[in-house]
Amino acid sequence: MIDFAMAMMVGGAAGVFLLSKCFFLAPFRVGWLMLLANVVYETLEIKLHFRRDRLDALLWLAATGGAGCWLGGVGAAAVALVLGGAWVWALRVELRWRADAPARQQAGCAGRVPLPIPRLIVTLRGPVLRRGRRTYRAGVLPEGWSQPYKLLILNPGRVRPQLPLRVELATASTRVRIEAGQQSEWPCPEPGQVVAIPFALRGERAGRGGDVRLRVAHGDWTWTRRLRVAAVPARGPLRVRNAAIRRWKYGARAGFVWRGDNDLYDPATFQSAAGLRLALGLAARFRMPTTVMLSSRLSLHPEEHAAFCRQFGWNRHSEEIPDFIRFWREEVDVAVEQEFPTRTERPLAAEIGNHAHLHWGTHAAADPGNGWTSHARVGQGRYPWLQDSPCDSFAEQRDNILACTRSIAERLGVRPTCYTPPSDMFDASTARAVEAAGIEVGTETDATKWQKLLTFPAEHHPAGCARLVELTRMLPRDPTNAPQIAMLMFWLGFARRHGRALVFLAHHHLLAYQSNACQNLVAAWLRHMLADAEGDVHPATLTALGRYWRDVLSERTRTVQVRIAGDAVEVQNVGDRALAGLPLEIDFGGGRRCLRLIDVPAQATVRVAVGAAG
Repeated sequence: MIDFAMAMMVGGAAGVFLLSKCFFLAPFRVGWLMLLANVVYETLEIKLHFRRDRLDALLWLAATGGAGCWLGGVGAAAVALVLGGAWVWALRVELRWRADAPARQQAGCAGRVPLPIPRLIVTLRGPVLRRGRRTYRAGVLPEGWSQPYKLLILNPGRVRPQLPLRVELATASTRVRIEAGQQSEWPCPEPGQVVAIPFALRGERAGRGGDVRLRVAHGDWTWTRRLRVAAVPARGPLRVRNAAIRRWKYGARAGFVWRGDNDLYDPATFQSAAGLRLALGLAARFRMPTTVMLSSRLSLHPEEHAAFCRQFGWNRHSEEIPDFIRFWREEVDVAVEQEFPTRTERPLAAEIGNHAHLHWGTHAAADPGNGWTSHARVGQGRYPWLQDSPCDSFAEQRDNILACTRSIAERLGVRPTCYTPPSDMFDASTARAVEAAGIEVGTETDATKWQKLLTFPAEHHPAGCARLVELTRMLPRDPTNAPQIAMLMFWLGFARRHGRALVFLAHHHLLAYQSNACQNLVAAWLRHMLADAEGDVHPATLTALGRYWRDVLSERTRTVQVRIAGDAVEVQNVGDRALAGLPLEIDFGGGRRCLRLIDVPAQATVRVAVGAAG
């Protein structure tokens, strides 16, 4: 019995320690083991305030000591060596991710000439059924059809390039023709810029398909993939068996949102124009859309902010709030719908979301209406923006949201269309109150912490709501260590396998008042999401993704209808919004499938002919 207990102790400690560092499992289903081990770490760290490095040391000692008692000195040494090696490997990975290296030295010039080669990211946008690490499967290409593609080449670093890009598109197949310009050299993108290279594939003659080789080179860095066309079926006898739109925009398997919250104006914690320039500058490097959830009372109202500061004896520079407002109006493109790669004439871009007028649940909730109660919650105060007072939870939440919407519209000139509750506070009335306040997309309006940690709720319309869309964000947030990034990588893989939208929370202060760890790890995370996911993820703002799901993917509210009409497929948009990049999957039977990206204007129908040249 004692031996069994000792074996369980040694095995449990060693298993949790080892699995928590198996970051390479993250993209796969078996990554659940890595995730659960890190959930143990996260729970102990949060609940017991026990630092991760100390937990590592404790588990290493427990496993080694237990092995010594059970297996003797040799067993203890073996366990110590294996676990210590895993620990060192994980620390090396963390150092690499934290470095945010913008470039690497060209090997041929090492030691003679400094020639940094930027770490470029290449994404293929176009109709692809399945994306692997080396091969992209396009399915069939009917005879006479032309399928458009675009190579997007991003320089997300800070190093300016010195060499041109070399782009090669080639195929040995005589049945597939590449339609592209003659240019083989392109200017390499400057930091934060994208070069877009369009081309198309055309089905020339019926028969077997072939591979198209895609190669992008810059110095001694290369990116190579094969775009595989399964076959070129003859267009005459081709008939459609089934057709549907089931994916995110441009055919991506998953959606992605970077969300951050701004609770109040506070330069010390980088909740300021300077802090946002840092975070939105990082987003601009990756041309990444992002959504800033703004709580308006202590962010946009100098008089309320000054009274708050006087009450607590803090100097948070209320006099700078007019400049904060000017920053939003002049430096940031605040369009509610943005997608990767962001395009704007302004230096920065971000959607502004609604984070309530009064920020419940933190010290920012203190207000004369609740007797300056820190961390006040719903029902603990009477405020001038409430239509009736006292009132129930539904009315208080609705009116708090409406007050924020009015404030942002008046002072920043944009009407928020998405919302997240302050401090994760929600009840049975929250989602209905959000919809009643005119919000279109919510996040965390009906999800518990355990759901956000372990279950990844699917996109849905919350109970009692007609059209409100809920996109639930997943934990962890504000990453400060490599295991947290690995957990997020697992959820990204989960999102790709299940067709979900992953909402990631990194506050836009990026914990800069503590260290640069969060900023650099977020950069590593964005690089992984764009580069390692092979273009199978569609990054956009919260409103853009929510509206897409509502209008295209929701069985209850979608405005897109697909029907087979003889030898064609008709896609009708009965809504008031034009829809672009819709991924129409067409099944011809016998394992022959393809994807077609189409644009459908509002109140219009697009016909995709199969029996004739496309």
